Amino acid sequence: MPIKPPSVTEMDLIRGRQIVRSLTPLKRLSCDEAQIVARAIAECFAEGRRQGLDIAMANLQAYPWCPKEAAANGLPSVPELKEVLRFLSGNHGQASQE
Repeated sequence: MPIKPPSVTEMDLIRGRQIVRSLTPLKRLSCDEAQIVARAIAECFAEGRRQGLDIAMANLQAYPWCPKEAAANGLPSVPELKEVLRFLSGNHGQASQE
C-alpha cells in the first residue's frame, strides 16, 4: 500500500522556517539543509492536520448530524461542526444535504 505524502501548505513551510531560525543549534545549517529541516517540520504539521481530520471524520459516523436523528437518540446536534468538517475535507463547493 503506497503512502500518500501529507499536503504541505505554504503556511506550514513558513512556520517550519520560523522554527528553524529560532533554534540556536540549527543556525549552523546551510541554506539547503535548513530548507530540508523546515520541510520536515512542515510535513509534521500537515500530517497532524490530516490525522486530526481523520479522527473527526471517524467521529462523524458515531455522532448524529441530523437534528431529527439526534433528537431520536436523545442527543444534541451540532450543525456548525458539520460545516467545518465539510470545509476541511475539501468539499466546500457542495451544497448541504439535510
